[in-house]
Amino acid sequence: MDNGKYEAMAEVFKAFADPTRLMILKLLTENESMCVCKIIDELKKPQPTISHHLNILKKAGIIKAKKEGTWNYYYIVNPKVKELIQMIDEIL
Repeated sequence: MDNGKYEAMAEVFKAFADPTRLMILKLLTENESMCVCKIIDELKKPQPTISHHLNILKKAGIIKAKKEGTWNYYYIVNPKVKELIQMIDEIL
């Protein structure tokens, strides 16, 4: 068994295990990408809180950011999400 693969996937599951992060992911699935300012506006949470959750999602490899001017735009990394779905399928 490849323990590294399972450890990486456990990090993804941990990243999903928070209501704010799930709300961020829902917003990102509904939009191709979103500026951090729009995420803050939508969720009505302070910037440090949103940045913390975005960093956890980035560290898990679920999302990425692209800088445009002074803003970061976040988007879901589809291959990572597909990998998660495949892992769940293997478990079931």
